Amino acid sequence: MKHEILKANLSDIPELSQMMRDFYAIDLYPFDEKVTMDNFNKFITEEKYGNCFKILSEGQMAGYIILVKYFSFEFGGEILFLDELFIKSDFQGKSLGKKALEFVKNYSVENGFKVVLLEIENHNEKAKKLYENYGFQNHKRSLMILKN
Repeated sequence: MKHEILKANLSDIPELSQMMRDFYAIDLYPFDEKVTMDNFNKFITEEKYGNCFKILSEGQMAGYIILVKYFSFEFGGEILFLDELFIKSDFQGKSLGKKALEFVKNYSVENGFKVVLLEIENHNEKAKKLYENYGFQNHKRSLMILKN
């Protein structure tokens, strides 16, 4: 089976947006299509924020990866945040998650990022196991949020 991970482009936004809608529905996150479309447009156009990649399987879009760049003194410089990794249900169980994590690791090394961080829903045991099997570890700190 042929799998590819390619940088997303502006013409991918409608399909990326639909996948994000499906992803957010899993945990009942709010979803605003206009905001999402605008954010994808800005994120894909301005690489200073990071990169969005589409995951292809046999030429079909099977998922996406969003990698956000930021700077951390604690971790020694530029780090990468794996903001989102989504695989459509029809494509799960075909090693695309493993391929995506391999891609993220290689991308981070090739681009000089010190660390890759991610957050995960506590109930998502399947994803947690995938990340742990790939070497991700729980951090001793908890994530907190302040919304404006």
